[in-house]
Amino acid sequence: MDKNIQIPGFYIIRYQTAPVVPAPFANFQTMKLQLVSEDDLSVDFSIKYTDREDLEEDEILDEGFTMDDDFSWKGAVPANWIKEFEKIYTSSKIIRQREEKEFEDFVEIEIEENDKRVTVYPVDKERWVYFLQEFMQAILETSGRELPFELTYLDLDAEPTSEVALKASFATKVFTMSENGGTNKLLDWGFLQKVMDTVYRAEFVYENASETKPKKGGKYIYTGDQLWYQLGVAVVETTAKSKDLPMIESLFSKLVR
Repeated sequence: MDKNIQIPGFYIIRYQTAPVVPAPFANFQTMKLQLVSEDDLSVDFSIKYTDREDLEEDEILDEGFTMDDDFSWKGAVPANWIKEFEKIYTSSKIIRQREEKEFEDFVEIEIEENDKRVTVYPVDKERWVYFLQEFMQAILETSGRELPFELTYLDLDAEPTSEVALKASFATKVFTMSENGGTNKLLDWGFLQKVMDTVYRAEFVYENASETKPKKGGKYIYTGDQLWYQLGVAVVETTAKSKDLPMIESLFSKLVR
């Protein structure tokens, strides 16, 4: 099988959450990639959430979803995603036999081979799932359905006070930081995952958040939802033995050194 991508070329990626994933999280996605040229990529994307028939409305809303989360979109996305697709496709081990396991997500890729459409399956599924999550965010951002990632850490206990603003565009895969309104500093894209894993490991209590930017002492997080979350009040430990808050403080203290 030729592992080089074809330009022009047409690929279809289908993804489904593992059978053990319950509603309302369970979903099926299709990404149709039209590689028109080296700098022209069009996508036909759809996501459908499954198995929600037996859930009450409150059960769906309480998990942060809505009653209509299905989404489809067609359009051009930034050409850097051609290279991202090429990188993972050419470096993956691909097999022709379908493997479906209860605890693993399902990924298949439809390609053209010898003038026929055939379906193949990547062995490194976890790597593909992460790629598809980022690609989906790029599509949602490009379509206008979601805004780029932003997160602000405000430390009013520091001398002098410190405000660190992080911004990341999945469409362009650019991650930047600015301190106290200064110039943007480019950060390694891979560091974004560490930030998200560290910050969102803690529990956010929306009811305790403030709608106005705080001025009194404390450490705060703003995630772009018009709310400010104070550590220890609106951002709390997940368990009695967890150390989520010290890890958040350590992360941002290292960023501003």
